[in-house]
Amino acid sequence: MGNKNLNINFLLICKNGENEVDFNYNINQLFSHIRNYVIDYRYIKIKNKPIIGIDDEIIKENDIYKLRQIFRNNKLGEIFILSNANDENIQNKANKNLFDGLYYSTHYNSLEKTYFNFNKSFGYFYTHLLYHNLFLRFPNNKTIFRTSEAMSRYPIYLKEKKTYIYGDYSPEKFYFLNKIIFNWTLENHKKGSRFIFINNYYILEPNNLFDDANLNYFSKALYELPILNNNLKLINLQKKALISIQIHIYFIDLLAEAINKTNNIPVSFDLYITTNNVRKKNYIENYLKLNSRANKYLILITPNKGRDILPFLLQFKDILRNYKYICHIHTKKHNKSSKLGAYWRIYLYENLLGNRNIISQIINDFEINNKLGLIFPEPYYLVIKMVYYKNKNNVKHLNKLVNILFPKLNIKLKNEFNFPAGNMFWARTSAIYQIFNEKIIQSIPEEKGQFDGTLLHGIERFWPFLVKLNGFYYKTILYSI
Repeated sequence: MGNKNLNINFLLICKNGENEVDFNYNINQLFSHIRNYVIDYRYIKIKNKPIIGIDDEIIKENDIYKLRQIFRNNKLGEIFILSNANDENIQNKANKNLFDGLYYSTHYNSLEKTYFNFNKSFGYFYTHLLYHNLFLRFPNNKTIFRTSEAMSRYPIYLKEKKTYIYGDYSPEKFYFLNKIIFNWTLENHKKGSRFIFINNYYILEPNNLFDDANLNYFSKALYELPILNNNLKLINLQKKALISIQIHIYFIDLLAEAINKTNNIPVSFDLYITTNNVRKKNYIENYLKLNSRANKYLILITPNKGRDILPFLLQFKDILRNYKYICHIHTKKHNKSSKLGAYWRIYLYENLLGNRNIISQIINDFEINNKLGLIFPEPYYLVIKMVYYKNKNNVKHLNKLVNILFPKLNIKLKNEFNFPAGNMFWARTSAIYQIFNEKIIQSIPEEKGQFDGTLLHGIERFWPFLVKLNGFYYKTILYSI
């Protein structure tokens, strides 16, 4: 803060860090470190008291009293102590009036967790970084502020604690997380007291793992700017249809919704559709003549078997390599909840084909990253428990697929938490071609309304493994919530 021309208000959070040095041992040293910051004209105050944040699990009750006394002895007056809302130890001390009744959340997850008891697992389930807080565990008379934190990777599952479930970090997720934090702050704090905490500011700065993406995405969220690049060049895909869209139309009432989304594609594309009887085929064909922007279309009748997966495999087993990229969607409904099915389908459609900018961004990502093999949306938050905990029954199918397609590898696959839940995605055809295999097609089970545990569910989870086995990587996206 040596630059007096930098007019940014700030405050300090005191934390021991990973070495866990006793806070009390360095209390005088702490004061000497923070004194010049606290008296800076830009330092944030409440009721004319400089705010000192405490973020420490091993803090002792005397520490707060000693810190207050040192400020008084040095004629700096009273200080305003705020506490870490995540630390139950600190919360207990706050009840003893050691703190001044103000909470901040260093890890926003504590404001977004719900209790679950699912598939013989129990604990706290965090709603995947991005979704509005479902319940607050703090007293109503406490003021809570939110914290933005960019991390290279969020924990998947800490078995010993039965808690913390997150996917890989990405700047896009960080963008949406901050939008939620900013909106939450606007809704819960009056003008003049709207501020958030930035945990580990250095992670936002350029030259880290994500270069300057964190800082850029934070700024875009703050100023409500879009994250998609509107100046993408797709010249290589303009003249010839190198993109194919495959849709399984089982529910004919959802035909218009699906076709309208494909019409957002800004380059030439061919459309392939599967359905399960002649009546539907005729209806679809008449609709496409009037409403589709596709370069050409082909409709194939397939057995009422294998959900959307078998029709996909059947239609493309001989033509996949004619295309560079493919997008697969279907008229998804949920067999237990029509409302959930609709929300889930719309979420997937919007992230994959929502508008020209989204589609351009996806195609451009493929074009500039030769090793990018698969792009799919983050799991929809209402089904995320199912996505993460219903995998055990499908591991055997993952290994069956490996044995069929890569018999010489002699490897054992384990659960992959990230997969295209709902089985809709974009892919580079050279990254997935092996699965369009006659042995796989012959192994698809008869339709009996199975909810989970079939080869179909194994294939849904196999896509990320397949692209990695072919030397590619996958990317999850979140452009719409």
